[in-house]
Amino acid sequence: MGEEVDLDRLADGYRHRPAGPATLRRARRAAGEAGLAAGDLALDVGGGRGDHAAEFAGTGATAVVVDRSEVMAARARRAGVHAVVGDGRRLPIKDESARLVYFHASIHYGGWRDMLDEAVRVVAPGGVVWIWTFAPEHFRTSYLAEWFPSVPSIDEARFPDPEAMLAHLAGRALQGGGRETAHETVSRTAGDWVAAVRAGFVSTLHLLDPQEIEEGLDRFGAAHPDPTEEIRYELTQETVWARKPSLR
Repeated sequence: MGEEVDLDRLADGYRHRPAGPATLRRARRAAGEAGLAAGDLALDVGGGRGDHAAEFAGTGATAVVVDRSEVMAARARRAGVHAVVGDGRRLPIKDESARLVYFHASIHYGGWRDMLDEAVRVVAPGGVVWIWTFAPEHFRTSYLAEWFPSVPSIDEARFPDPEAMLAHLAGRALQGGGRETAHETVSRTAGDWVAAVRAGFVSTLHLLDPQEIEEGLDRFGAAHPDPTEEIRYELTQETVWARKPSLR
């Protein structure tokens, strides 16, 4: 098994992960809960190419992607989104300056407690910390796990438990927190799925032994020999959020 995720390769693999309506609705909901408006700052930590940050900017707020990958940050900038190269564990943002600190499938990139502590530091009074991640039950039922047997153990170790994150935020004096489960159905052709796997479109694939990937693709190809066949699978995700108490 590999040891690191190649973020630049992941950026290239994102061409197989278009931002669908469901993911953009999540961003709009977070923006609404935070009450984003002109003059506010919204941070999308690990925000990649900036799809969600663009939704935040649509409120009139200043939206900034903070991503470890220069390739990801450059793509966000080309899309018209402010972006800086930075680590969620050491955000290059001053204390209590952001109305929204947002994580979408990025909280698992090492040191989630440190990332949440940084989010608490930079979120303004009355502002919201908002996290989208995968539900604990997702890993053993995911479509990837069906073909690559190492996926559940890898992802269960990487992804923090939503209840633990909610408790961590409450322990940092954030209030009014909540947790919800959401289901999203993905539809794509068998050929596109194979191309996405080979491109490393999700970070877990970077941590698998190449032989396991080839064996899984061989089994998939035997089960789905027609590359134009439509396949459908479900993602089970969770959102966790909490608000910093207002000074008023």
